[in-house]
Amino acid sequence: MKTIDKVTYLKLKAERLANSAVHSREKFCYQCVRIKKNCLCQFIIPFKTDILFVFLLHPMEAKKEKMGTGKITKLSLLNSEIYTGVDFTLSNEINSIINDKLNYCMVLYPGKLALNITTDDLSSFVERKNSGKRTVIFIIDGTWPCAKKMMRQSLNLRLLPRVSFTTEHTSIFEIKEQPADFCLSTIESIHFFIKECNRRGLEETLGVEDNMLNIFKEMINFQIKCSLDPELSSYTRGKLGYSKKEDRIRPKKWLTRNIVLVE
Repeated sequence: MKTIDKVTYLKLKAERLANSAVHSREKFCYQCVRIKKNCLCQFIIPFKTDILFVFLLHPMEAKKEKMGTGKITKLSLLNSEIYTGVDFTLSNEINSIINDKLNYCMVLYPGKLALNITTDDLSSFVERKNSGKRTVIFIIDGTWPCAKKMMRQSLNLRLLPRVSFTTEHTSIFEIKEQPADFCLSTIESIHFFIKECNRRGLEETLGVEDNMLNIFKEMINFQIKCSLDPELSSYTRGKLGYSKKEDRIRPKKWLTRNIVLVE
């Protein structure tokens, strides 16, 4: 073991303390879960919806929430709640919402029997709204494999009717690959769903929902900027810190497996 004299030790200790002062922890925003200098709250314009959106966040998504879109979407929607878990079968909070006779609950999740908010007859939907029932939409927030597991294990959610939509849009989440063209991020799905609800007379948000996409674009641009920064540890030392969408090849498992839980 190498020994040093007291003067040298104290000098090195002073240098360490000086360096730690320089690299002190940055201020953090606990609302959008980002450091203050990268805070997105300035772009968020919260708005009211008639529909109650209930976000069911997978623990893995919650852990990496600063990279996810669920929290940003939740902050944009005044009439929303968020819960974390995988199996919600015995969740008192979720079951109380489902069992409330004043609520009509659905899950925003694809399926052959799902009500298509874009093309299907919505007269029964409108009748329930006019009768005073509150529409509750559960949002499964996680990767598609995680969402499938959540749906499979949560027996109470499996008993609920599904609602979906049809769109020709593909995800603008340029830095992330989706398993299929119809797969959108949480914030994109909610944005398009609300747009369709407006078009079909189920909501009147007057276009303010478009701001969610503005926030999303800010987030994407920031991630791309970080990927190109050679000073960051995540830098890949290539011309781009991420692969272009047109250059990617989807894994074979995405092409052969059902990425959604069949009804």
